[in-house]
Amino acid sequence: MIDQAARRLTAAQLQDQFDLAEDEAAALQSASGGWVSFARAAVDAVESSGRALSELVSSAALADFVVAHSDEFSLSLSPADQRALGVLSLLEGFDDDMAAVALEVAFEQWPEHLRADVPTVLLRLQISGAVTSGAAGTPWHVPVLVAAWARRALAESTPNGESATAESALAESLTAQVELVGTPDSLLLDNALVLARRTRRWRLLDRIFLTCGYPLFYLFPRSGIATFARLPASALRAVPELEEITTVATMVQETLLSFGPGEGSPDSARICVARLTAPGASHTKYAVQPDQGDSEDESPPIEEIGTSMRFHTVMNEMARLGGAGEHRTAAESGASWIAGGVARRSHRVVRLQASIHSVLAEEPGRALALLRSIEDEVKAEAAPGDFLPPAVIAWSALASYLAGDQERADAELAEFALFDDPPFVQEQTFRPAALVVQAYRSLDALNLADVDAVVRRMRDYPDMGELWYHVPIIERKLFQLTATTRSALLRSEESIEVHAHRAAATDRRIESLAASRIGMLISLGQLHRAETLLESITGPYGIGQVLQARGELAAGRNGAAVRIAEAQYYENHICTRDRAELTGIKAAALLRLGDREEALNSFAELLELSVLVGSLLPVVQMPIIERRELLRASADRLVWQKIARIASPVSGGDLSSGGAPESLITRLGELGAAVVGVVDFPTLGHREMVLLESLERGASVADIARDLMLVQGTVKNNLSSLYRKLGVNSRDAAVARARSLGYLDAGGA
Repeated sequence: MIDQAARRLTAAQLQDQFDLAEDEAAALQSASGGWVSFARAAVDAVESSGRALSELVSSAALADFVVAHSDEFSLSLSPADQRALGVLSLLEGFDDDMAAVALEVAFEQWPEHLRADVPTVLLRLQISGAVTSGAAGTPWHVPVLVAAWARRALAESTPNGESATAESALAESLTAQVELVGTPDSLLLDNALVLARRTRRWRLLDRIFLTCGYPLFYLFPRSGIATFARLPASALRAVPELEEITTVATMVQETLLSFGPGEGSPDSARICVARLTAPGASHTKYAVQPDQGDSEDESPPIEEIGTSMRFHTVMNEMARLGGAGEHRTAAESGASWIAGGVARRSHRVVRLQASIHSVLAEEPGRALALLRSIEDEVKAEAAPGDFLPPAVIAWSALASYLAGDQERADAELAEFALFDDPPFVQEQTFRPAALVVQAYRSLDALNLADVDAVVRRMRDYPDMGELWYHVPIIERKLFQLTATTRSALLRSEESIEVHAHRAAATDRRIESLAASRIGMLISLGQLHRAETLLESITGPYGIGQVLQARGELAAGRNGAAVRIAEAQYYENHICTRDRAELTGIKAAALLRLGDREEALNSFAELLELSVLVGSLLPVVQMPIIERRELLRASADRLVWQKIARIASPVSGGDLSSGGAPESLITRLGELGAAVVGVVDFPTLGHREMVLLESLERGASVADIARDLMLVQGTVKNNLSSLYRKLGVNSRDAAVARARSLGYLDAGGA
C-alpha cells in the first residue's frame, strides 16, 4: 500500500497542488517522476534556499541538496530493487543493454540474495515508475530527485564504501567498452565521461580521450566539453597530458556560453575546437586553480599506469628522436609499440606518427606498410573533422609519390579530396603532406597555374614543419619552366635562395636542396658554380649523376653526357625517373653529335619512361632546341595517347586523327625558354681566377702587378689571354661574363 506521500501526480495536478506556473510544474513533474514526496521536498527547498524551483531541479548536485534536507521519501521497492535503482541512478541515461552492463558490474560485488535477473528488475522498476522515459526513442532515466534519493540510499545500505567501489568499477567497465568499440554511441560515452569525472578517475578520462580524440567535443559536446572543461589541479598533477585538453575544452565552453540565445549552431563546438587546435592557433593556457578541498596529491597507484601512459611515453620519445633528426629510430620505436588492452585509436595514432617519421627518414616503403595496417579501420570509423582519415590518406599519397608509385599517389589524392572538408582538428598533421604531393603531381602534369597556387599556400601556411624543404625545390622547377627571360630566371633563383635556409637541415635534405640549386645554376649557364656545388653531393644518389650529365650537356661536352647516361642507366641507385632524365639528356646529346636515328630512338624511350613515371618533366627538361626538333619528328600515336593522359588537363589535343596532338606538342616545345641550352664554357686556372677577382674589385694593372709580383707587361699579356677565353675585349665585359658563368658571385661589386 503506497501512502499519500508516495503517490504520483501529473504535471497539471502538481500545478494545482503547489500553485505553480505551467512550466514550473512540467519541470517538477519530470524531476520528481510525479512522486508527491519528492515534489514537496523541492517546493520546500525553494523557500529555505532562496533558489528558483527550475534551478533546484536542473542538476544532480542541487538535487542532492534537496534530498539531503528531507527524509519524507518512500517507494514500495524491495531491498534488491532499491539497490538496483541506486546503481541505475549513477547513469545519465540507459537502454536495456546499458542497464545490463551497470547491474552486472554491481552484482559481482553484492551478496547472492540481492542479485536478480536484469530484465525482470528493469521491468519492475519501469512499472513502479521509479524509472521513466522521455519522448519516443529517448533513453530511460531515473528522475533527478529520485536519483538523488536512490544514490543516498545505496550509500547507506552498502557498508565499507561499497557504493563508491561499485561506481568506480562501473566507470572502469564503461571506459573499457568505449575503447573496445572505438567509435562509441552517445549513451555509452556520456555515461563513461560523467562517471570518470565524478569518481575522479583522471586516467580513465585520458584513456577515453585517446580513443576518441578531439572529435568527441563536437560529436558529444554536452558531456565531452563539460567533462574536460576546468579539470582540477589534482587531475593535471596526476595526468599532465590532460592540460592541453582541458585548455581547449575550457575555451570552447567559454566561447559557447558567450553566444546569445539562438546565436549558436550545431557546428559551433566543432568550429571552436578546429580553430583552437589548428596550426598557428594562439591562445592562453587555462590557469588551473585548486578547488576547495582539492589539495591532496592523487598520484595513481602503479597498477593504473596502463595504455595511456605508455602511449604518451612513446609519442614523447618519437618527438624527441625526431627533433634530434633521428627519424629512423623514431619510426622503429613507434612501429614496435603495441597498445595494451584495447586502446585502438592510440595504436593508430602511434602508427601514423611512425609512418611520418619513416617518410622523413627517406623510407617511404616502410611508411606505406605502416599506413596500410591502419587505413581500413581509420576510414571505416571516420568522423567529420577528425584528422586521422585525411592524415592517413595524405601521408600515403606522399609516401607513394616518393616511392615512385605515382598511380597510387593520384588515387590517394582523389580520395583525399573526399575527406578534405574543413575545419579539422590538428590539421597540421596532414595539410603539409597533402600540399607537397599536390604540387609535385601538378608539376608532373605541367598544370603550372595549380603549382603556383599550391606554392603560395605552402609559403603562407603557418607550419609546414620538416616538409618545408620541398618548397624551394618545387619553386625552382616551376620558375625553370615559366621564366621567359634569363634575367627573370636569375631573379627567381636569388629570391628562392633567400628563404631556402628555412628548410630543416639534415644531410639528405641539404643535398636535396643543393641538387635543386645545381639544376638552377645549370639552367642559368653558371657551370663553374654548379660544378663546385656538385662536389657536395656524396653517396650513390641518382640525382648527382643526372646533374653531372646535364652539366656536361650544357657545357657542350656531348660525348661525355652520352657516356654518363649509358654508364649509369642500369645502376641500382638510379630510379625510373632518373633513367628518364638521363635518357632525355642522351637524346639531346646524340642529336647534337649528328646521330639523328639514335637520338629519335632515345627520345621514344624517354616518352615511354615518362608514361611509366606519370610525368612530363623529363621531356620539358631537355634543351629547348633539341626538344622541339625531336617532338616534331616523333609520330608514335600510341605513345602520344598515353602522354596526353598525363597532360589531359592542359593538352586539349584531339587524338581522333593520326599522329600526336599538336596543341600538346606546341606546349611541350614552349616551356623552359629561358633555360640556357649550351654554354661556351671556358676552363679557367688559378692565376686567371686571381686576375678576375682583381678586376672585380677595380684593381689597376699596376696594382695587380704589385700584388702578384709581376711586371706590368706580363699582367697585360695574361689579361689579354683571359679576355680571349671569355670572348670579351674589356675588363667590365670580362667581369660580367665571369659572373654569368658562375666564376664570380652575381652580387659582387
